[in-house]
Amino acid sequence: MVAAAALGVVRPSWACGCGALITSTDSGVNVAEETSIVRFDGSAEEIVMRLSVRSSARDAAWLMPTPARATVTLGERGWFEQLDGLTEPRVVKRRHWFPRLGPDRMAGAPAPGPGGRVGVLGQQRLGPFEVTTLSAGDSHALASWLTAHGYHLKGRLAQALQPYVARRWTYTAIRLAPESGPLTGELDPLRIKFTTAAPVYPIRLSRLAATPQAVHLYVLAPHRVTVRGLGLFTTYAGRVSPAQVSSPGLRSLLGGGAFLTEVVRQGIPPADFTDDLTFGYTADTPYRQVDYVQGGLVTFLGLPAFLWLLGTPVVVLVAVAVVVVAARRSGRARRGRVPAPS
Repeated sequence: MVAAAALGVVRPSWACGCGALITSTDSGVNVAEETSIVRFDGSAEEIVMRLSVRSSARDAAWLMPTPARATVTLGERGWFEQLDGLTEPRVVKRRHWFPRLGPDRMAGAPAPGPGGRVGVLGQQRLGPFEVTTLSAGDSHALASWLTAHGYHLKGRLAQALQPYVARRWTYTAIRLAPESGPLTGELDPLRIKFTTAAPVYPIRLSRLAATPQAVHLYVLAPHRVTVRGLGLFTTYAGRVSPAQVSSPGLRSLLGGGAFLTEVVRQGIPPADFTDDLTFGYTADTPYRQVDYVQGGLVTFLGLPAFLWLLGTPVVVLVAVAVVVVAARRSGRARRGRVPAPS
């Protein structure tokens, strides 16, 4: 999901994220882990992003395009922990009749400024972040404005932004405040909300990355969703009610309840990011991933059952042999018996 870009000045991230995460230093930014919650209620969308990064950079910034002007607040880390718990795979122990000789397997949308100018729609400070909301009628003008204001973007990103400019999207630029120190560790989740007629996950900029990317989304919507593009795998699908979570913020995000669909994929080639992710509804069929683990051997009377199975033919043969021997002895005894005189 996160794309690190800009002509080698910005190092690509390992993990994923929508938008572009960049820095002007040679250290770059490595996103060790990132997960997003996507909430769509039919008219508005919220994206809550959790990032854990490793970097010594002090001037990291993140740019995210959205179909309409976005409002940005901070989310809570605990939201992700609760969703992680709700969607944990069901673990099933498989007991085997015979010893396993091989390895175990697991189943498994404001108008831009006139004449291409960049418009500043709003600025705010959220924890360690400086947030600026922008509009632009020209991708090169947008890139120039960002570079002039310390975002250190190059021409390649301007070209990548062109599809968003053509659709008259707006942009949220988020920069780590200089006094906050290096950008490292687990960051406070960012919560971005905007109006849209259909849910979308802006991810096209990941095409600028130089290493394979990953996507991990929790999608909250009225119904189960399918994600168009990138071949994501559904690992959980089920309806979630506010009563199933303890955080008031997450309860508010759920509203009266939502269908939760979890989708993941790792190792996505950057060339595959040809467009943003879009979503469609499908049947509300519940699904939960099942992880099969080895649960030991089937036993009977304290012994592995396979020993009983292997021993059964021997027992049968012994029993047959005993019967045959007994029959033979009985026959010889009858033949050797002398009749009593009359």
